[in-house]
Formats: sequence, C-alpha cells, structure tokens
Amino acid sequence: MRRAFVGAAVASLAVCGALAAVALPGTDAAPGPGRAVSGAVSAPSGSAAGPGTEAGSAFNPTDVAWLQLAAPMTEQAVRLAVLVADRAASPQLRELAAGVAVADRAELARLHALLVRAGADQVRPHEGHDMPGMTTLAEYAAAERESGAAFDRLVSAHLREYLEQSVRLAGSEGSAGREQATRDLAADVGRSRAAELARLEP
Repeated sequence: MRRAFVGAAVASLAVCGALAAVALPGTDAAPGPGRAVSGAVSAPSGSAAGPGTEAGSAFNPTDVAWLQLAAPMTEQAVRLAVLVADRAASPQLRELAAGVAVADRAELARLHALLVRAGADQVRPHEGHDMPGMTTLAEYAAAERESGAAFDRLVSAHLREYLEQSVRLAGSEGSAGREQATRDLAADVGRSRAAELARLEP
C-alpha cells in the first residue's frame, strides 16, 4: 500500500489555521486504495505564491492552494482521459473520457490564467505527488499495460477518484475562497465533475 501523501502534500493541505478545517459536507464517498481523503484546501506550507497573494490581493491562501492543486490534477486527468478515449473496450467509457478531455482542457486554460493573475504560475508544490485524485506516472504506465475489461476497470477507478476529489476540493474553494473568478471556476468544476461522475458506470 503506497503513501496517501508525501510530506509536502500533507503540509500543503493541512496548514493555514481555520482554512484547513473547511470540509465539504455530504462527501462520504470512499477514497481509492491506499489514499486518504482531503476535503479542505489550504495554502502550501512555505510556498512563495508571488505578488498575487500579498495583503490586499483579491486572492486569499485558499484560492491559491486550490489553483495549485487543481491544475496538476487536471493535467494528469486529461492525459489519462485521452488514453481511455482511445483504448477503452466500453463505448460508454470511451465517450465519457472524450468528454472529460475536452471539458478539462477548457478548465485547465482557466486554471492557468488564474495562476498567472495570482502570481503563482511558476509554483507547483504538488507536481509528482502521490495524493488523492492525482493520477501518477506509475499509474498511467500500469494502465498502458492493460487491455480489454481489465483496462476499463483500472482506468474507471482512477477517473472516479479524480472526479470525486475534484468535487470535494471545488466545494472547499467555494466555502473558503475569496477571488470571484476563482470561486466561479470552482463552481463550474464542481458541477461538471459531478455530472461526469454520474455518468461513470459503477
């Protein structure tokens, strides 16, 4: 069983006082194997987010933390979704994955634009971490080695974890974030991921 979080990820999601205590109600879905559930977003410990997070900025620490986590999660999900759309045995799964790839690319562009506005576009504290909702390179490679029904089961589990965690984190941003465009994006992400999750076969 692998670690749910590496040290930096634990710090980044558990710091910043009351902000880290913001939980999204009604999200009791079980996490993937070997991973803990995080329903709160807080500022990365010791990260330099840049001028966009100075006193008086429209962005608060929760906004920046959510953007910095959602961006790499979405990047990895797009890569996985493209693989699924090309290789899944189930036509329904291929169709869902194709839709996820298109929607997530559009949301990823908005995430990166907001990171630039926040002055945090060069800060990537979660890149490469093994954490809830993040498809690792090892997981992607394992999926590439599978085929048929086994491939579908494996990638469906990864997609489900990503979609569930995205909904949780978007809810946390909606509860504790401040910058309006970031809150609007989180609301859009929460709605789109929930709709995709409803279409994912059990």
